[in-house]
Amino acid sequence: MKDRIAHIIRAKNLTAGEFAARLGIQPSNVSHLLSGRNNPSLDFVKKLKETFPEYNLDWIIMGVGPMTVSEPFMYSAPPTTLFETDPVEDAPAEMPSSAESVEVESRQEPNASKPLTTPEGIILVFDDGTYKFLSPR
Repeated sequence: MKDRIAHIIRAKNLTAGEFAARLGIQPSNVSHLLSGRNNPSLDFVKKLKETFPEYNLDWIIMGVGPMTVSEPFMYSAPPTTLFETDPVEDAPAEMPSSAESVEVESRQEPNASKPLTTPEGIILVFDDGTYKFLSPR
């Protein structure tokens, strides 16, 4: 993770001190992180994400996925050949609040001992709390 933090500092053309000032932390904290002396705290990671929201949290923490949230995931085939928007559910719908429970039904074919393995669709969740269901065609 220290290498990814150093990458963000270089990409933003900042000094360690400027980076610390943007995050509202002590410069010595950044120095300790970059040297490997300390591991980043949850508070540090939250400040980093709030200050630089364009960076993907999975990439920052684990080094997986695209570096920025604007980079698309790579598919083996173009998404238009795999899924098309379901016209009935084309308009984004409101997501349930965190207090609401959402049940996911596990369906099986009659007299089948294992669940279906064919995908029924993909749900895209947007940062404004709406979502869109894409179904295979």
